[in-house]
Amino acid sequence: MRIRLQLAAVLAVVLLLPAGLAAHVHVLWPKTPGCYGRSGEAAVWTLFWGHPTEMLVDDALPPKAWVRGPEGRKGPVVLREIRLQDGERGQNRRAFEAEFTPDGRGDYYLVLESPPVFIPEDKAFCRDWVKGIWHVDVERGWDDTLGLEVEIVPLTRPYGWPAGVAFTGKAVFKNAPLTRAVVEVERLSGFPVPPDRRPRDRFGRENSPLLNRTAKTDLNGYFTVTLDQPGWWVITVSRTDGTLTREGKTYPVHKRGCLWVHVEEPWTPPGSGEKPGESQGELRPADGPAPGRP
Repeated sequence: MRIRLQLAAVLAVVLLLPAGLAAHVHVLWPKTPGCYGRSGEAAVWTLFWGHPTEMLVDDALPPKAWVRGPEGRKGPVVLREIRLQDGERGQNRRAFEAEFTPDGRGDYYLVLESPPVFIPEDKAFCRDWVKGIWHVDVERGWDDTLGLEVEIVPLTRPYGWPAGVAFTGKAVFKNAPLTRAVVEVERLSGFPVPPDRRPRDRFGRENSPLLNRTAKTDLNGYFTVTLDQPGWWVITVSRTDGTLTREGKTYPVHKRGCLWVHVEEPWTPPGSGEKPGESQGELRPADGPAPGRP
């Protein structure tokens, strides 16, 4: 009887996990190409809530934001509210701009903690702990655990790899391995992708699994995914924990750890007979920044 009850509890948790919730994520998007900076030079990022592949933007709630330096130091972030145009619907949405200045060499993480966001289609709340990498001169600190409630700890360096890299990380929840958890992977396009330009399956429907890819962690919280195009990718793990009340009804809370990883265009050494690759960095349309980009 005890085993049956435990199994029922596990199944209940699984059924509460969000299906496709990572389509809506908190996006961290630096205003300069790539993720390389200099000591003493300000790093400015745009933060928005929406769908990174299609560049659909919804209103964001004010987050908490800080920067974590290579020696474990926690530094301040200047957060400014801005307006960002939704690429498909043409509406100006509330977003934020975050700025911090590295004060030494090493790897920095911009960290975002969101307030609970209600997702009507999932009948659940979502809380995100998001981090994006910023590299200054030397490798130091990219594999550190930051102690977030839900977190992806990279085992593959989250920058300086060409497209096609197999990325390995470990998911943790309250400092314990997050086992058999869904891992969702999505790429930031950097410009609106209308419905008629999205991939289709053989039935003519939008190929959502290709846009929002999934894997699972093993019994120790480890996972591996392949990032096959240059640009920024978000990797997300989730765990249902607790409830919140809205308009007299109680809903589960999905807590998510999100890691933004930068992938570069493949590089070919000069003299090999092929044209050397050029660093693509942050993705842009050929004629300039994305519509609504501040």
